[in-house]
Amino acid sequence: MDYVKVKKRAVAIHNGNLYLESFNINKISDIKRLRKYPNLREIYAEKNNIKSIEKLDHLTTLKKLHLEANEIGEIKNLDTLNKLEELELGGNEISEIKGLEKLTNLKNLLLNNNRIRKIEGLETLTSLEHLDLSFNLIETVEGLENLKNLKFLNLSNNQIKNFALLSKLTKLESLSISNNPVENTDFIKSLSKLKKFVK
Repeated sequence: MDYVKVKKRAVAIHNGNLYLESFNINKISDIKRLRKYPNLREIYAEKNNIKSIEKLDHLTTLKKLHLEANEIGEIKNLDTLNKLEELELGGNEISEIKGLEKLTNLKNLLLNNNRIRKIEGLETLTSLEHLDLSFNLIETVEGLENLKNLKFLNLSNNQIKNFALLSKLTKLESLSISNNPVENTDFIKSLSKLKKFVK
């Protein structure tokens, strides 16, 4: 078992997993020191005061990165994490989807509860199966049409009127579009595998 010192606090790293979530006292504001642990496979650092993603480029074995409920304003410095399968960035201050293009092994991506206005930068993420973009400011679904392996998609609580392009996502099993100004739902006729639809 290894230990990493974060803000004068020794935190255990066990079996390649690091848990830094919910520090009520001395919440961490950066994760730079984690670069000393290149064999980490999972990092859970939600509900802290992390403002940016830095110095993680050496964590090339990382498969899960949970940074939800922080103060991150920009997605960056993730290019080398090409084994990443799960990325959770919900509840931050992100306004643009970028810096994810090389993460082609991503299966789960959570960007809910941010300030995103446009779906972009996801075209290469064709392994994605679970995508949550709920509670943003998105007005169009353009940018999702290449994600042919999506099974779960949450677009609720946005500003989207037209969902017709989703008819191309024929592997969808669960879809939520509630609390949008929906004009038409005819597109679901093409989604033969859909088991759950929340309008």
